[in-house]
Amino acid sequence: MRLLSYTLSESTPTYADNPKVQIKPMSLIEEGGVANWFLVSTINHNGTHLDAPWHFNPEGAKVTDLGPEWFVYSSPVLVDVPKDDDELIYDKDLIVHENVIRHADLLLVRTGYGARVRDSDPERYGRKAPGFHPSAARYLKQFTQLRAVGMDLPSAGAPNFPEEAAEFHRIALGAKEGSGFFLIIEDMRLDPDLDQSELKKVIMAPLLLENLDGAPVTVFTLD
Repeated sequence: MRLLSYTLSESTPTYADNPKVQIKPMSLIEEGGVANWFLVSTINHNGTHLDAPWHFNPEGAKVTDLGPEWFVYSSPVLVDVPKDDDELIYDKDLIVHENVIRHADLLLVRTGYGARVRDSDPERYGRKAPGFHPSAARYLKQFTQLRAVGMDLPSAGAPNFPEEAAEFHRIALGAKEGSGFFLIIEDMRLDPDLDQSELKKVIMAPLLLENLDGAPVTVFTLD
């Protein structure tokens, strides 16, 4: 079993100018409180999180509209698509993996950027990260068995390519190019030593926040 999510903390990198996570103690036993409890303040797109269709699709499903079948994956596939600052993932980068993508219900795209940059330079991670080109979304939409795409990036959209970022999300989440959609899992922990052999089954457990377009998620493998 392996966690594919990062711990949410005050040091969690944020996308571009998104507000940081804040964790404030409201009661501490060591200070005379009867129990320990905290106030956690964060936008719902910090850390490892899920984009549901309503994020970019005004007619799309919200997190709590999705049944549990959307969160269990029995055919996850990991592909390596190395990328660096401000680079985009095009359809041509994925076509070379078509033989395995066609069998996937969850596609994990490992660029290596998260492992190299997220901890060492969180500001760079949030402002210079690679992202997906709309052509990648159009290509992936043909695989009707594909229910989610995860990545080791703070967002599927590169911060410095806002138009391409928005268009990828619109296509992926069903606002354009037909009514189908796949979920997007951003800021995943796809370590360099993660191997396809470990991906027998993957579970995604979202925080069930009502009437929201996305939510923090815990993602893990099952043996």
